[in-house]
This record gives sequence, structure tokens and C-alpha cells, in this order.
Amino acid sequence: MSPTPNSSPHATTDDIGRASFDPTTDVEWAELRALGHRMLDDLFDAQQALPHSPVWRPLPTDKRLLFTESGPVEGSGAEAAYERVRRHVLPYGLGNWHPRFFGWVQGNGTPLAMLADMLAAGMNPHLGGFNQAPALVEQQVVRWFADWFGLSGASGLFVTGGTMANVHALACARVTVATRLGRTMRKDGVQAWPDAPTPSPFVFYGSTETHGWAHKAAEWLGLGDRAFRMVPVDTAYAVRVDALTEMIAADRAAGLTPFCVIGTAGTVNTGATDDLHALADVCAREQLWFHVDGAFGALAALSPLVRDQVAGMERADSLAFDLHKWGSMPFECACVLVRDAEAHHAAFRNSAAYLAPSERGPTAGGMYFNERGLDLTRSFKALKVWMQLYADGVTHFGRVITQNVRQVRQLVARIAATDELELLAPAPLNIVCFRYRPSAATELERPRLDLDALNAELLTRLQESGEATPSSTWIAGQFAIRVAHVNHRTRDEDIDRLVDTIVSIGRSLVSSGM
Repeated sequence: MSPTPNSSPHATTDDIGRASFDPTTDVEWAELRALGHRMLDDLFDAQQALPHSPVWRPLPTDKRLLFTESGPVEGSGAEAAYERVRRHVLPYGLGNWHPRFFGWVQGNGTPLAMLADMLAAGMNPHLGGFNQAPALVEQQVVRWFADWFGLSGASGLFVTGGTMANVHALACARVTVATRLGRTMRKDGVQAWPDAPTPSPFVFYGSTETHGWAHKAAEWLGLGDRAFRMVPVDTAYAVRVDALTEMIAADRAAGLTPFCVIGTAGTVNTGATDDLHALADVCAREQLWFHVDGAFGALAALSPLVRDQVAGMERADSLAFDLHKWGSMPFECACVLVRDAEAHHAAFRNSAAYLAPSERGPTAGGMYFNERGLDLTRSFKALKVWMQLYADGVTHFGRVITQNVRQVRQLVARIAATDELELLAPAPLNIVCFRYRPSAATELERPRLDLDALNAELLTRLQESGEATPSSTWIAGQFAIRVAHVNHRTRDEDIDRLVDTIVSIGRSLVSSGM
């Protein structure tokens, strides 16, 4: 019979009552302190060396096999554990901390925020609420962003990512609109009960470019995916407000109950932003909840260069945004804001005897965040944002965003000036979708040239080379190389290097007969 961690073959009766994960002697504390300093030094060394290292490298087969080993019954010590991390984990991440990482919409993290996360983990506060300074830090950061986004007085909380921020907002919208219509959504949900009239189905709207979270939310909230009504977009990939208005009218006539419209500030495919003012007008007229998915685009409001592109966001009933995207924070760090603080509380209010607030002591003030979101157990996500803002100010966040937009415009200019590159969609904000296209002469010689396959292979070779990591998407049925730029470490020369490498790989593929 194999031993288990609770029946270690080395355990003795002397261990009972003295087991702990802390060092037990001054010498052991000193050794762990030295190891901690070494870890920090290694991380700082790696970050300083980033411009000269590959963006991504594949994990070798022999190292991959290490992750199939059975779990350790007895430990080998902290230093040995860290050595495994240093050799087999640190060099083989996705590379999103690198200056030439442009994949998906993933931020880089910052050295100060890394240290703040260490402080947060060391302090390890429970952020369900409680009478403690960490709860005040989170409430303060929420207030700051509510003010900066034109939603002063809004309620909010930090969550893991954009999906959860958006789902929280949609859940709040569902309960609030249902209450307004006299339906007891929190009690009865969306189900038909034998002792009550059959409720009309709730439906909500967003463009065909809305992020996939909306489909997940429809399923998770019990509405069903058919409840998410996808509205066509125009040539700029923004929602067609005329089509939305027609769909709402048709759904009402069919006996459905519209309750929410989603506007997107920065779509994931192309960076397009819906006409938020027009959507706010529709919601006001139709008495619908107006939610803005600003996962990365909301932060454009901090940059004088592009804040006009998200105008109307301040009219939202709720707003979701990710500070681990264009805010450069380490994962996980997203936020949801709800304009009507009372409605937010009403949608999630929950009480239990073991969480009852008191007049004094640690539970004075109650479980503030637990009563405004799904999670009871929550980590101290806000500390890194709080510290970075105190260190640099929100103006510096805006400078980074402005820098990224200017670099994207530099990329678009390079594409326009390069005969072998083709822009596939407008690039209004920080996402560029383009492809390699050989010269007209080459295409005449090889009329069956598969540009989708060519660009897919080009992108894979680019990523495997370690030179840069964009991602991909499909635009109007065409495979696109997609640069999603939220990288505070990128310099202008990195943009030029990206373009030069893509053209070089493309030419090599064409000359090899692909």
C-alpha cells in the first residue's frame, strides 16, 4: 500500500502538535529568507534580460515528461522545489512579459505589482469583507475608477477576469429588470413553476463581435444560449443600431422580454467600439439595462489621444474592465462597476448566521464584497493596483496607452508602405489584423496560392522562432495575423522588427514553394 501525506512513513509521535509550514529554527528562517531574495533576484534578472531573450520557446520533451511524475509523498525541501521552477517552469511560459508579445490581449505585469502581489500573498487577507484595511483599499480603488470613468458613486468589486466581471453585471441586470417588472427572479429564477404563471423568456443583445463570455453567461445564468441575440455589425465592425431596434421590437411582439443591451468598448477581434451613446439612447427608450464590456477598451478613457472613442461609456448601468490587460497588472485583476449601488447590493445580498455583522470588532461592516458578488473567498487583488497608482499616478497609465496606440499607428503605416502586407480590418484602437500577401507577379504565377495556409504557417514559424508572438483570427473568412497591443515594454524598434521578420519569413515560404 502506498503511503499518503497523512500517513508519512517518517512521521513520529513527536511531530504531533508541532507540524507547520513555517521554518522552525532561526537557521531555517535565514535559509528561506536567502532563498526568497534569490527568487526575486532571478525574476528581476529575467525581466531585465527580456529584450535579448526569445518571446516563447517550446518545452522540450524530456522536460515535459517531468510533469507526468507522481506526486511527492515526502518533500525534498524548498531549495530543491525552487530549482525545479527555475529550470523547468520559468523559461517556458507563454512569454506575455516580453516586449514583442502581441498575442491575444494579455498584459505584461510590472515589477512593482509583482512585489505587491507578494505582499498580498504574505499578508493573505480574506476579502469577503470584514473590518480591515485591505477591504478599504479595494473600495478606494473601485471609487477611483468609477470617478475616472464617469460613474461616480457606482458600486463595484474586483473579480478574476473579464468573463466574471461581465457575468456579474448581466446577473445584476437580470435581477434589477425582473424586479422592475414584478418578477421574483432571485426566488423563482427563469424556470416555470407549477404554482405560478409561465414566465416569458428573458433575452439580451450584443453584436456578432461580442466576446464569447456572453454565450457562457447565457448558459450559466440558466437563460440558454438562444437568449443571447446577436446583432449584425457594419463595415467598421460596430453594432448596427437600426438592426438592434428592429430585433427588440420583433422579440417583444413574439412574447419575449428584452432586459439588457451589451455595448463593446474595444471588440476582441478588431478593437472596434460600438456607438455607445446610440446604445444608451436605445436602452433609455426601451427601459433596458445598458452594459458596456470594456475589458481592455474602457481604459482608453485614460488617454487623451483616444478617450473620445469610448464616449458614452459613462452612461452605462454597468461596466466591466480588466486591469491585467491594458492596465499592465499581473493576473488576475478585473473589475465590475454598477451605477446603482443599491441595485448591485440587492442582486447579490445574502445573509448567514456565521457571517452576521457586528457593531464592533472584525466583522463590523459585514461581508461587503460577498454581498455584491458570487465569491465569498477572495484574494487581495486591489493592492497591486493601489500601489502602482500611488507610485506612478493614473496619468502614467494614460501615457502607456497613448504610446501603444501610436505604435499601432506606426505598424499600420508600415503595412501600408509594404507591398507584401495587407490590412484586413480597420485599426481604430490597439488591434491590427493583417496578412502577408506575395507580389502580384507571384500570384499570377501561382493562382492557387492558399493565402490562409501560407499565413497560418508564417505565424507558427514566427512564434516558434521566438522573435515575436502575435495571435490570429479570421476576418471576413480570411486568416489574419492579429497584433493586440497592450504592452508597456514595447519600443518602436520592436514594431519594425516584427514587420521585418514577417516579411522575411513570408518570402522564405514563398520561395520554398509553399
